[in-house]
Amino acid sequence: MLKSFFRHESSTGIVSMLMTLLVMIVANSAIKSYYDAFLDLPVLVSIGSLTIAKPLLLWVNDALMAIFFFMVGLEISRGVRKVDISIFALVDDKGPFR
Repeated sequence: MLKSFFRHESSTGIVSMLMTLLVMIVANSAIKSYYDAFLDLPVLVSIGSLTIAKPLLLWVNDALMAIFFFMVGLEISRGVRKVDISIFALVDDKGPFR
């Protein structure tokens, strides 16, 4: 049942709306202080002498932005391959003006 739900295109929108509703409920409830403390949790990544220390909220924001721009790039790539997005669609042997 869960696999068939996630095969629909609308499933990501439904899950996004449900998660937004959940966060709104938590943000306006008595456990808001725990939620804020969780988001302020320091996360440290260290590779050799390179150290990056940021709160969890910033790591989540950076990860979500990376996923968003990756998805945008995939959509643009798909559009170019299917010739939905093409500068050559407007220009042929007769020139750009007909």
